Amino acid sequence: MAVYIIISLFAIYGFINLVNDIIAKIKKGCSPLGGKLCLYPCPGDEGLEGKIRTFFMNEVTEKIGTDGFLYIKLEEGDPNRELVERLCLEYPRLILMENLN
Repeated sequence: MAVYIIISLFAIYGFINLVNDIIAKIKKGCSPLGGKLCLYPCPGDEGLEGKIRTFFMNEVTEKIGTDGFLYIKLEEGDPNRELVERLCLEYPRLILMENLN
């Protein structure tokens, strides 16, 4: 009997957290008037993959109310270009900005 009570309490707690998360995301929302999160790393930055993965694991773009995408601008000839292109395939909300003149 005590086990059922404990399981019920955990279920209620989980449901309340779910509702809280949904309400928080609705309040913050992703409006087109929100900002854009841009990352402009130094050429050859060895910690770039970890930084990008951390952004998406911690849901940084949703928490600060941007449009939900992470934009990355790389220098011409940056050795991290292949890495970022591979991560773009893995994370659809990661956008590699091309050099347009």
